[in-house]
Amino acid sequence: MFRSSIKLFKIFGIEIRLDYSWFIIFALFAYYFGFSYFPSVLPGLNTSLLVIVTIITVLLFFFSILFHEMSHSIVATKMGIPVERISLFIFGGMAQIEKEPDKPKTEFLMSIAGPLASFVLAGLFGIIWAFTKSIAPVAASARYLTLINIVLGVFNLLPGYPLDGGRVLRSIIWKVTNNLKKATFIASTVGRVIGFLMIAVGIFFIFAGNFINGIWLAFIGWFLQSSAYMSYRQLIFDTSVKGYKVKDMMNENMVMVTDDLTLDHLVNNFFMKYRYGRFPVVEDVDTEKFVGVVSIHDVKSIRQEEWNTTTVREILEEVSDKEIISMDAEVSEAIKQMNKNNLSHLVILSGKKLIGMITKSDTMQFIQLLSELH
Repeated sequence: MFRSSIKLFKIFGIEIRLDYSWFIIFALFAYYFGFSYFPSVLPGLNTSLLVIVTIITVLLFFFSILFHEMSHSIVATKMGIPVERISLFIFGGMAQIEKEPDKPKTEFLMSIAGPLASFVLAGLFGIIWAFTKSIAPVAASARYLTLINIVLGVFNLLPGYPLDGGRVLRSIIWKVTNNLKKATFIASTVGRVIGFLMIAVGIFFIFAGNFINGIWLAFIGWFLQSSAYMSYRQLIFDTSVKGYKVKDMMNENMVMVTDDLTLDHLVNNFFMKYRYGRFPVVEDVDTEKFVGVVSIHDVKSIRQEEWNTTTVREILEEVSDKEIISMDAEVSEAIKQMNKNNLSHLVILSGKKLIGMITKSDTMQFIQLLSELH
C-alpha cells in the first residue's frame, strides 16, 4: 500500500497517505451522491450547487473515516505505541501501528476509541442537521453524515477480529484467560464467520438484483475474513520467532568482494560461482571495512561491453541506516524492518566492520526450520 500511495500531510507526527485505490471509491461515492442520493432528496437543485454539496459531503465522509482512525492512533501514542502513518484506501482507512498492545487494557482503550469517535461525529452532524432543516442542501448532507457515522461506529463494533469490536472481544478474553493466542483464535474465528456471512448476503443481493450493494458487501466480507485469517497467522508467526535474535540467524561466513574489482571479474568469479543475488563490499578483505552492497541488478544497469572497465566502487549501493540492524534485535523486528522499507537484506556492523548479513531468503529458511521443529 505504501509504495502506491500519496503523502498528504502530518497530524500529531502521524503521516497521512492516500492510496491510489482511494480514487476508485471517491469516484463511486461522488457518482452515488451526484446522480442518485441528492437528486432524489433535493429535487430541482441547480447543477452548480449539486456539485458543491456532493464534493463537500464526500470529503466529509472520508474525514469521518480519518477521524475514526486518528482516534485509534492518538490513544496508541498516548499508551507509548508508535504510529507511523494512516492510509486511506478503497475499504476505508488503516492505521499502521508499529506493535501490538502488550496488555488487554491497552488493546481495549485503543479499540473502543474508534467507534466512540464515530458516535461523537454522528452527534455533531446530528446537531447541524437539527439546526439547518430550513437549509435543505446542508440538512441533507448533515443527515447522511449523521447516519453514516452511526453505521460506521456500529459496524466496527461487530465482535469479529480485526474490526474494533473484535479487538475489544480479544482484549476481554485475553484479560479473562491470560492467553493472547487463545483470545486471538476466538476473535479471528468470529471475524471469519462474520466475513463469510457478509459474502453470502452479498451474493444473495446480487441474485436479487441489487448488484452494486451485493458486490460491495461481498468484497468487504472477503477482506474481513482474509484479514482475520492473516492476523491469526501473524500472531502464530510472532510467537514462533519470539526470543530469537538476529545473531541466531545471521550469516557470518560471508563471501565479500572488494570495491576495486571490475564487473567482469565480479560476474565471472562471484555471481556465476556462488549464485548469490548480492554481495557485501569492503575496502579491504583483511580489515573488512564495509562500504556497501552490490547486486546483480546493479550490474545489469551497466552495458556488458563496459564491464571490464567499470569497478564495483562505481556502482555499489551505499547502505543507509534502514539497512543496518543490531545483532541483538529480535528476528521479528528484522523481518518488519525489511518489509517496511522494501529491503531484501540487512547488515550487522561493529563500528565500520562487517560482522554479519541477513537476507530475505535467510529469514525464509529460518522460519521453515522453526516450523519443521515445532
